[in-house]
Amino acid sequence: MASDEWREDSYVLRTVGLSCATYATIAIIFFDGLVQPIALVTLWSDRLSAPHWGWIVCACFTVATAGFFLPAPLSVFRGAVFVAIGMLGSLFFVGLYANNITTKALAHFGGERQIRQSFYESVRHAPDEFQFFLHAASLKRCVPFAWSYRSRSFYEIPPSAAINVLPRDWLAACPSIGAAATRAAYP
Repeated sequence: MASDEWREDSYVLRTVGLSCATYATIAIIFFDGLVQPIALVTLWSDRLSAPHWGWIVCACFTVATAGFFLPAPLSVFRGAVFVAIGMLGSLFFVGLYANNITTKALAHFGGERQIRQSFYESVRHAPDEFQFFLHAASLKRCVPFAWSYRSRSFYEIPPSAAINVLPRDWLAACPSIGAAATRAAYP
C-alpha cells in the first residue's frame, strides 16, 4: 500500500515538475523572466489595450485543454502540454493581433520614416526598459512620434528622450531634434 502512495506522489511531482519546467522555459525564452507572463495578464493587463486580446488568451488555453486527453502512457505530460499550448498559442495569436494593429496604425499615421519592433520584442523588452524601448516610431516633418500599446495611438517623443531612442540616421537627417534636446537640457 505504501508503494502505491509513493508511486502516486511521484507521478504528481513529475507532472507538476514538468509543467513548471515548461512554464519556466517559455517564460525565460520569450518573456525574459519568470514573472513577466503572469504580470502581463494581471498587473500590466492595461498596457495592451487591444480590445480582444484577453479573449484570444482564453481561447488558446481552452484549446490547450486538449492536452488533458493524452493517452495514459503520456499522462505525465498533460500539464506540460497544457502550459505549452496555452502560453505559446497566446503569445503567437496575441502577437499577430497586436502586430496587425500596429501595422495599420503606422500606415494610417504616415511619416517619412518608420520603425516597428515585433510584439514579441515588445513583450521581451518593454517592461524592463520602459523609457528606452520603442514599439514603433514615425518621423513626420522631423518631429518624432512613438507608438503606445496602452493608448493605441502615437505620441510626440520629447527631444531629450528622442536623442536616446531614435535611430542615428533619423537624428542625422533631422538635426533640429538634437538642437531641441540641447535647448531643453540647457535653458
